[in-house]
Amino acid sequence: MGDLLPSLDRILPGHWWVLGAVLLMLEVAAPGVFFVWLALASFALGLVVFVLPLAVPLQLALFAVLSVAAVFLGKRYVGQLALGGQEGDRLNTGASRLVGRTVTVTAAIQNGTGRVRVGDSEWRATGPDTPEGAQVLIVSAEGTTLAVREISGTWV
Repeated sequence: MGDLLPSLDRILPGHWWVLGAVLLMLEVAAPGVFFVWLALASFALGLVVFVLPLAVPLQLALFAVLSVAAVFLGKRYVGQLALGGQEGDRLNTGASRLVGRTVTVTAAIQNGTGRVRVGDSEWRATGPDTPEGAQVLIVSAEGTTLAVREISGTWV
């Protein structure tokens, strides 16, 4: 049994890889996207120790540094990828995913309001006075109302 546990004077690359696997299992058991970064730090350190044998105190210090860096970078950059940018700004905002689409006016837009066809449904639209049948571009959405503008300079 004593051979299974690492002594404090020698930690092998495999020990870091096992720790990384355990941390990944913890991530699955208690998801929160935290243990995965520690697991990545552990796997990375295992590779470093495999290539360059380091003293145990240096390994522990390097694990601490890699863990902090992995958590910081992971939260910062992966969080931006998942929720950032234009796509992330529109997440769970419903109609805003329609921005940029060209649609047809089904009820003339008069005095700033009318209706447009999006797919198989009609939506309330706001914009400049526009005749029925004209093509318009969705420029924004607020709730279930779409703001539109003309595509070309004149209506047909």
